[in-house]
Amino acid sequence: MAQIPNLDNAPINLTSIRPLFSRQFSLSLQLVLAIVVLLVFDSFAFVSIVEHGVELRHLTPDPVLTECTKVVYLVRAQLDLMKFICSHILEEEKVHHLMTIGEYPLYVIPLDEDVLSFELDLAFKECAVDGDMSSLWHIAKAIHKLEFSFGLIPNVRAKGKASVRVADILNRMQAEEPVNSSDVITHHSKPVHASLENCMVDMVTPMCSQLTYEGLLDEFLRVNNGAVELDSSIMGAQQEGKKIKVPLNSSDKLFKEIRDLNFEVVVQVLRQKATSMKQDYTEMTTTSQTVSELKDFVKKLNSLPEMTRHINLAQHLSTFTSKPSFLGRLDMEHTMVEAQSYDIDAEAALNA
Repeated sequence: MAQIPNLDNAPINLTSIRPLFSRQFSLSLQLVLAIVVLLVFDSFAFVSIVEHGVELRHLTPDPVLTECTKVVYLVRAQLDLMKFICSHILEEEKVHHLMTIGEYPLYVIPLDEDVLSFELDLAFKECAVDGDMSSLWHIAKAIHKLEFSFGLIPNVRAKGKASVRVADILNRMQAEEPVNSSDVITHHSKPVHASLENCMVDMVTPMCSQLTYEGLLDEFLRVNNGAVELDSSIMGAQQEGKKIKVPLNSSDKLFKEIRDLNFEVVVQVLRQKATSMKQDYTEMTTTSQTVSELKDFVKKLNSLPEMTRHINLAQHLSTFTSKPSFLGRLDMEHTMVEAQSYDIDAEAALNA
């Protein structure tokens, strides 16, 4: 299963965004006029847009060993990254005078058919701690860019100071650079609405343990760029110690069905599907089947890899959810959220 999700079933035509990224990126590379090495921190964003013949690497302090005559450092617009490149690389190589600075406007990335990411990992810290509100401009710019693809958003509702600020910036951008209907790539018959909510409005809910299947995968295994990385032995492979990435997106039909269910319900669903498949197999071996029935059974077998994948993941998650420390933490969270007052096992709470 590919890590890059299929976007054909998205509510809006997100597939039109990827070619735009690719064209903009190709134009940026044409200015360099060479086969280059791209050094980035997160490579997923560029897997679908990097053209053939371009070498992709992660940015590290180690020397760049390549036969390429030119190198492109493609990083986020963060001061610490700029200092890293200048102090650790350009100064040592003494190539400051050969450096050219450019911009690649990658504002939003479709991680799934219903998920768009601004890739602003440090936005909350920058706004709440550092007082740096530049990420709000990037969010507004990303939304305005989407308007040129899908049409003007007539109704924007904002909750929280930061969200209101994003809405104000967006309104100003709409006035300075209006979206004309002739510019829109995909037209929709129904009006589009946007709801912006600042996490400062509710600081408690994000701190509570996630109890859905996808939420627990993120809680314990850390979903990163639409995948979890774990030991291959957990997924039934014989190569112990080898790490593998397991994609988690809507291209996996079973994951799409169970991702938002409570984990206890997911276990029941997987058990029912496995039991049903076992019964079908028993019927196949003990009774004569028509061609149509054989076809239906073979169609069910196509879902076997997905079943195996999620049974392995669910079994691994159970080793975490059954621990007294996790159960104690849940009790403690429920007590605080529901404003109740009763004794909690102190040892379990501390271990949580």
